[in-house]
Amino acid sequence: MPIILLVASTLAFWLIFWFIRMGGVDHFRELFAQRKRDAERAAARESERIAPLRAIDDPRDAATVLMLLIPRGGDPTRAQFAAVQEKVRAVFGFEHDLADRVTHARFIASRANNFAEAASVFSDLFNKRLTADERRELVDMVEGIAQIDGPSDGQTAAIEVLKRRIGLAPAV
Repeated sequence: MPIILLVASTLAFWLIFWFIRMGGVDHFRELFAQRKRDAERAAARESERIAPLRAIDDPRDAATVLMLLIPRGGDPTRAQFAAVQEKVRAVFGFEHDLADRVTHARFIASRANNFAEAASVFSDLFNKRLTADERRELVDMVEGIAQIDGPSDGQTAAIEVLKRRIGLAPAV
C-alpha cells in the first residue's frame, strides 16, 4: 500500500509541476480560446448565411420568398413557379421588374434552410407592416402554392408555424 501511495503522489507531483511550470496552464488556455474562436466563427457564418433574409424590408419580397420555399423539397415545380410569378405580378403589381424580383427572391430563398426559418425571420416584418387582413391574404397565397401539388404534412405544419408566428393561430 505504501508503494501505491508513493507512486500516486509522485505522479500527482509531476502533473502539478507540468501544469504550473511547463506550460500546462497555457495549453488549457489555448484550448479554451480555440473553442471560443470556433464558436464565434460558426456564429459569424450563420449570421452571414441568413443576412440576405434579414435584409428584406418589403413584405411583398418576403412573401415571394415564402411562396418559393413552401414547395416540397424546397425547389418549386414549373406549375408552382408559374403560380408564384402570377401572384407576384397580379397581387403585388410587379409588372415591369417581375424577372428581377423573382430572381432576387430565388437567391434569398436559397439562403434559408427551410420555410420555418424564413417565416421566423420575416414574422416581425409581417407583424409590423401588414394588417390582419393582409396577413390572412399572405397565408392564403402560400397555401395556394402548396396546394398545386397537394399539400403534404410538412407543408401543412410549416403553414401552421407561419400562422402562429404572424398571430393568426393560437400559440401552442
